[in-house]
Amino acid sequence: MKLADDLTPGSISDGEAVTRDEFSKLKFMAEEVYTANRVQMPGIFYHMPSRRIYTSLFAWDSGWHAISMLHLDPAMAAAELATLLAQTRSDGRLPHESVLPGAPQEQWLRRMLASYTRRAYDANRPCHLVDPPSFIVAAEMVFQKTGDRGWLRGTWDNMERCMGYLLTERDQFGDGLISIHHPWESGTDLSPQYYEALGLDPTRPLDAPKARIAGALLYRLCARHGWDSGGSRWKRSFVLEDLTMNCIALRACRSMAVLAETLGLPERAVYYATRARRMMDALDRIDWDETQGIYFPRFDLARPRLARVKTAASLLPLFTGLCSPEKADSLVTRHVLEPAEFWGPYVLPFNPADELAKVRPWVERRLWSGHCIWMNFNWMLAVGLEEHGYAETARQIAARSVRMILRSGFWEFYDSRTGAGCRTEDFTWPGLALDLVARFWPDSTGA
Repeated sequence: MKLADDLTPGSISDGEAVTRDEFSKLKFMAEEVYTANRVQMPGIFYHMPSRRIYTSLFAWDSGWHAISMLHLDPAMAAAELATLLAQTRSDGRLPHESVLPGAPQEQWLRRMLASYTRRAYDANRPCHLVDPPSFIVAAEMVFQKTGDRGWLRGTWDNMERCMGYLLTERDQFGDGLISIHHPWESGTDLSPQYYEALGLDPTRPLDAPKARIAGALLYRLCARHGWDSGGSRWKRSFVLEDLTMNCIALRACRSMAVLAETLGLPERAVYYATRARRMMDALDRIDWDETQGIYFPRFDLARPRLARVKTAASLLPLFTGLCSPEKADSLVTRHVLEPAEFWGPYVLPFNPADELAKVRPWVERRLWSGHCIWMNFNWMLAVGLEEHGYAETARQIAARSVRMILRSGFWEFYDSRTGAGCRTEDFTWPGLALDLVARFWPDSTGA
């Protein structure tokens, strides 16, 4: 399929090589944002996603930070992951959010009030939710950059415990895939793929207030369950095999296999490589919809079924590196490059145009539900597309991402209709564009 070329005036319109001057400007912007969001104290080093709102240590955010920081200061990337992995609990659970000293005082108080109202923390202050293990993928990249075996040995046990928890305690359906108990555990908040599982109808106007409080109500239900993964009570609750969680975890298993070989642990390397293959087989067997040529998540322990709503998460098996050539071709030609879905003047929207055309306006006001582009998805999909042989499409996404950021600045996400920055300014994730330039145009980085 031909790349879309009917771009509107003033849009990010080309996939030409990112220049050294463009990279320098991007790097300068990233350095300013990361410096402003940095927290550094004895034994603690991390970046807040945004000092304006998100002032805690967030697990999958730190994964994205480490990948970005590899192009600013690799030692800082390693230090952030070390701080994060040190938060791993005795059961292997690495909290989605940890409140550590050093955050701005005003924001600290606001987060504490929020945590009290939703009971997010236990007595030791870690959140009960987990995150997709982007930080494991980042750990492989950090080691490749630094070659620091001491750092790797010092973080390995916590990486193993974290992956062990996800792969065993969260295998609710018994099929090798990881289940989430709350939409926030996917990182994609109120993705339209969760609406049916939450009892929401995006075509019904009266569901707007229900959507606003759905997350808080479900959190309280999980708290009543004691956050225990076992038991029949989960058959009456939100249990979903999320594609974002599973595709990142699958990639993390492959990273663990590489790192285990480095540490001279061949049996663990075989274990993680086998788990990755098993997860891909399960995604193909359970989540692949042959008619539509795309993946959907499965939910409901009592009556398992697919949530047949397309989002960019439906394309993430490309990021695993294990998607078959036939399925990868379907994802790219039938969906990624389809102007009626994902391929528009600004790429790549989390929610395709044809899905958004079906829903009520209130959906646009829910995070991850409307016209939005998120840089972590652009990074993952560009990486996956290149690895599966779609280098030109990957370069298009990378170049448009860089130029959208240069024009609009560092924001939490971007409007997929205009490329304008949305919600929170000076947000860290756009730093991932540094890695895209280094991958596709290394000469432009001056390295």
